[in-house]
Amino acid sequence: MTQTSTELLDTGSWIDHPKVVVNRERCAGCQECVIRCPSGALSIDPVDWKASADSSLCVGCRQCTRTCPFSAIDVYGGMVVDERIQLPLAHPTSLKGDISETRPGLSSWDQALSEASRCLSCPDPTCVRGCPAHNDIPAFITAIKDRDLERAHTILARTTYMPDICSRVCDYASQCEGACSWNLAGGAPVAIGALERFVTDNAPVPGVKVTSDIGAGLSVAVVGSGPAGIAAAWELISAGASVTMFEKDKEPLGVLRWGIPSFSLPWSVATRPISALLEAGLVLRTNTEIKPDDVGKLLQEHDAVVLAHGSSVPLRLPVPGSDLKGVEDATSFLSRTKKALEAGQLLDDLSDGAKVLVLGAGNTAMDAARTARRFGAEALAIDWMDRRFARVRADELAEAVTEGVEVRFKTSLQRIEGVDGRVRRAWLVTTKQRSATELPQIIKGSEFAMDVDIVVMAMGFRSDPAFQEKILPGTPFRPTPFTSEVPDRSWQASGIFSSPVSKVGFLARDREKALQRAEQPFGWRVWAAGDGLVGPSTVVAAMAQGKRAAQSLLARLGKTSSAKLNSSTDAVSTGRDGKVGTTGSGGIRKVSR
Repeated sequence: MTQTSTELLDTGSWIDHPKVVVNRERCAGCQECVIRCPSGALSIDPVDWKASADSSLCVGCRQCTRTCPFSAIDVYGGMVVDERIQLPLAHPTSLKGDISETRPGLSSWDQALSEASRCLSCPDPTCVRGCPAHNDIPAFITAIKDRDLERAHTILARTTYMPDICSRVCDYASQCEGACSWNLAGGAPVAIGALERFVTDNAPVPGVKVTSDIGAGLSVAVVGSGPAGIAAAWELISAGASVTMFEKDKEPLGVLRWGIPSFSLPWSVATRPISALLEAGLVLRTNTEIKPDDVGKLLQEHDAVVLAHGSSVPLRLPVPGSDLKGVEDATSFLSRTKKALEAGQLLDDLSDGAKVLVLGAGNTAMDAARTARRFGAEALAIDWMDRRFARVRADELAEAVTEGVEVRFKTSLQRIEGVDGRVRRAWLVTTKQRSATELPQIIKGSEFAMDVDIVVMAMGFRSDPAFQEKILPGTPFRPTPFTSEVPDRSWQASGIFSSPVSKVGFLARDREKALQRAEQPFGWRVWAAGDGLVGPSTVVAAMAQGKRAAQSLLARLGKTSSAKLNSSTDAVSTGRDGKVGTTGSGGIRKVSR
């Protein structure tokens, strides 16, 4: 007979192997637990239509406790799962001038198969919800178990065009791995990122393949060559469309080029997707900046426009002395230092012993500080928030500290002093913060000074306000984090909101809202995706939005929708002020095929 949870605790029957206890008075026989149990430990009693458990089959993932709408199930005991493969960082003995990767991949099939075996292939995989691109994670891991890397690539190619890049730069803890059943249960998640990288490290990533002709005859302008632009172009070319990509810089790739150091993302990996697109017929125009007033002209020359221009305007702290030489934004600092490191060149202002102050403790700030260390400089990164509430990746923070970067939280910049027009000293202050919902407060009398040679402002970026005003009203689109609205049942029933250690479920749902916004055009033939739509986010989120925007474009303007396009009563027009809007039926402009 099944024991109640009270009886189990009263008798002291605590065991290492998990034991499932069903409160039959609460159970409504809805079968939520049965259909989501990955091990077959739960079934429905055909007599009284209540859940019944076979604890010998239970692995302790707690998916049943997370998904039961009536809190009728408890699981006691441990988890039946092997330990996660640990991949030690490959920090070079001497950092100076070294740009080799610091995050190693799985080195053998034995490691890959061992880690893949930890995957439960959950019937309702929360990891897929946590992945912004919705990769079919259980399926590609099953392909690894079968030693079929070609099939793994085929599965990944349905949702991602940059598995080799994303598997290196994604913040797994707040995405796929954070939503893994093991992690939601308080254990170690499957190393999804490492397994995805294993596929790309050991079998070439497929190139662009034309899989349909829905886009045949369409000419599309894509503005921006970063992750969102790459994904949009890939999706469009795969559907038979002609794509011209415009990039304001001398070289393509956007943040993949200037924003991520080679020790995290090797250049050969970063350039692969754009090379594949060029081979497939992409027309790339660099040194060509598209401003808001240019969009109307693009619409006259092309059937549609996808704006994937990113958020490249750096934020600068308006403190006294911020105009001194030696004070620069993260974009310029990372761009010039990356080029110098790859060319094996030294920089005079980053000589041995130079003191670099980095404002911020996020991804970009850690990249800047770690880059400074590779020139032999001392690096201090400060963030005015409490460590508990700061948006930092624990793994990147640990990597930076291991490489000699000093990181101070609850510290802010007050002013900068210089000599002969160049920065020489920074005055810092200490802050306090009681909760994540309130801004840090400066502690009076806490000022202190330190000598510095370079100050790097790495607090983030913002979108071009001109685009927001003229072309993309209502952007950046940012869902309110951790909203109080009740999620629909499909989200609730997955159990993704029950993480004891993070807000991974709410983050995933907010990313889903951003994907839905990427589907909606601005006007009739203008779409937006990536940081230009939502503000600074992640590589994988931008890629997913670019793909979604392109899919929406094809659905509306593709071959099967041509009649709908030609008979539309609204078409995009450009007014004298350069703003893009719509004209009524008297101003219809048909798109030539």
